[in-house]
Amino acid sequence: MASEEVARILKMALALEKKNHEDYLKSAKEAEIESIRKMFEFLADEEEKHIEMIREKMKVFGIDED
Repeated sequence: MASEEVARILKMALALEKKNHEDYLKSAKEAEIESIRKMFEFLADEEEKHIEMIREKMKVFGIDED
């Protein structure tokens, strides 16, 4: 079982990555220039990878996502 500090940090990181993902998707939707839209879509995809990595670490430490 992870310490409370590790759990707090991973949950905070997950929340930030989710927020960034939402922001990038919103920006992609609003972008009028295709290259800018694609850049934001790429960044959103990267955030999805980060979210999955954090979720995997949370599983290793037995931390619920809440």
